Amino acid sequence: MQTIIHSQGFSVTDPIRAHLSRRLSLAIGQFDRNITKVNVFLKDINGSGKGGEDKKVLVEIHMRAQAPLVVEETSNDLYMAISIAARKARRAINRTMRRLRRFDRGEPLHLRLTGPAGVADSN
Repeated sequence: MQTIIHSQGFSVTDPIRAHLSRRLSLAIGQFDRNITKVNVFLKDINGSGKGGEDKKVLVEIHMRAQAPLVVEETSNDLYMAISIAARKARRAINRTMRRLRRFDRGEPLHLRLTGPAGVADSN
């Protein structure tokens, strides 16, 4: 699994890189054979020195024969945002793999049909 890290507003230090690698490996490593590439975008939204939730982590997972999965997390702590984004990535991959297995077995997809303005169809 190829992982590419992009950052905006700060440089990626070795401890950040190690934390990111460890979290992604633990969260999505089991799906390694299905993943071709992972892009990670780290951004300091407000710039350094400003408070609030300003560290954004966006993870883009490219899987074989699938559209990319994208998850994101924003927090005031970059390490926490990375950990949460990794967990979200695992859940997104699990959900996608479950759907693919159902499709491969020929199970019907359960779609919720809605009428005009989001009103559920009564039929």
